[in-house]
Amino acid sequence: MTASKQIATTIGLIVTLLLAQRGYAQKHPCTEGEGRAALDETVTLRSWDALYKSYKSYRQCDDGAIGEGLSESVARILVDHWNTLPRLAELADKDAEFRAFVMHHVDATLNMDDVEKIKKSAKARCPSGLRTLCSNLAKQADSALKQDASTP
Repeated sequence: MTASKQIATTIGLIVTLLLAQRGYAQKHPCTEGEGRAALDETVTLRSWDALYKSYKSYRQCDDGAIGEGLSESVARILVDHWNTLPRLAELADKDAEFRAFVMHHVDATLNMDDVEKIKKSAKARCPSGLRTLCSNLAKQADSALKQDASTP
């Protein structure tokens, strides 16, 4: 597969998955109690398994402060626990919506030093067999950096 075809396929997959996630959220709105629990939990998520469990329970609450907290959790795991990337790959292979969720949270709300670290790790420290995942993370980091640079 050519690089441009792979990019187009990846973008198409991400858009499809984000629309599916939005559809779920519309069918099951975030209750006040779920929102409080999700917000409290976001500061404690420091492993892929913990993030995945929270995602399964509260993905309908992924907005505003909760969304920013989830982005910070994704960044902390990627920056502080890069060696656990194979676990992300396992979960993402089983649940493509979770993969899209993680990619979505490598965004311009993060500290740009963390985004740079994610990009650098994705390019220089990619575990064997995870090239596509690393490439997607590097692209998301680039996108976040560009968005941050264009913000006045």
